[in-house]
Amino acid sequence: MIDKEIKKGSAPMAFEHIDYRPDALQEITSESKLKEVLVYLLRIAEYENLANDMTRNNVYTENHLIRGDSFHRRNNVMERNANYLNAITYAKRLGPVYDGKTFVETVPCLFSFPEAELDRYRFVYEGNETYAFPLSGKHIINGLYLLSIMSRKDLAGQIMPPYLQGYVNNQIYHLKDIRAVLFQCLLLDDMHLVDGLFEAKLHTIYLLK
Repeated sequence: MIDKEIKKGSAPMAFEHIDYRPDALQEITSESKLKEVLVYLLRIAEYENLANDMTRNNVYTENHLIRGDSFHRRNNVMERNANYLNAITYAKRLGPVYDGKTFVETVPCLFSFPEAELDRYRFVYEGNETYAFPLSGKHIINGLYLLSIMSRKDLAGQIMPPYLQGYVNNQIYHLKDIRAVLFQCLLLDDMHLVDGLFEAKLHTIYLLK
């Protein structure tokens, strides 16, 4: 399927692996902090200036109160604002506990790209050299996002790295006693070239039991 999407014009980007780092978790200590995190991830309000042409490739997962979980991409600012309101509504329904029970996890996802192809997608933006990759919806959802979350799930069955300490790290790393996933997104509008691979961030907000 990915090969077919590339032949249609989607950039030849492929998932490689994820990198779980010591600073993966940040506690969300209040409702106002939760709102700030969501505003940042959705590139709205005071963070709207972070949105760019690649923001349409971001994948946002939210829980619809009626339809269940769904995936969104190609979000304009009105749709991202709607995503925010849906997430806040869902949070109120769940009633997060802001006392060591609500965390946002940030996991870098690494993607490869043929070096010989890079020049086609390189450009200068505001004086800085960067890249812009046209990606089809199927390529993004099934080739990048789905493989990223599958890889994250696979980590849960492995031994926790020694650089992670404490009960909460153990609980989230192994996905144990997770009451709910409030929100998740893969931000493809903020990719950086690191050691020959493109790094994007997978963010997940967990509510713990």
